[in-house]
Amino acid sequence: MHIREELQITRPLEPGHEVALALLLTREYVARLFDQGLYGPEGISDQQFNVLRILKGGPKEGYLVKDIRGRMIFRFADVPRLVNRLEARGLVKRCENPADRRGSRVQITAKGLALELKLHGRHDSLCQQVDRCLTGDERHALLGLLERLRNDHRAQLETLPNG
Repeated sequence: MHIREELQITRPLEPGHEVALALLLTREYVARLFDQGLYGPEGISDQQFNVLRILKGGPKEGYLVKDIRGRMIFRFADVPRLVNRLEARGLVKRCENPADRRGSRVQITAKGLALELKLHGRHDSLCQQVDRCLTGDERHALLGLLERLRNDHRAQLETLPNG
């Protein structure tokens, strides 16, 4: 369904506006797919799951909060708050950082590893559903276009005062 039809817009859209709406609405559908099929049933957010995946794949001694922030999909996430919530559930723990006492290292716990493992298969399955209607060539083209958009927008953000 065309974006104008889906959003019940009767007037023509400017090209940039149409692309922005299409990206935002597509992101909404993908987010709902993951929320309903993965995160919601476990009472975890997509950002919390992202932290668990980062920690699982990281060094045994864990990461500093700033290191987690640099690896997050949601670049403007409140990582200390996410870590606090995960720690309250026993999914991560903070450990002393011998190199710098001002910051602690965050490690995934056995309980956090168990939850990530439990969600891993469903996550893989949902990821396969995201682009199942695309051919290999279409997937490759889409990824290239999205990369170009991300690079352009990243460059724009870097020129802003709070970039």
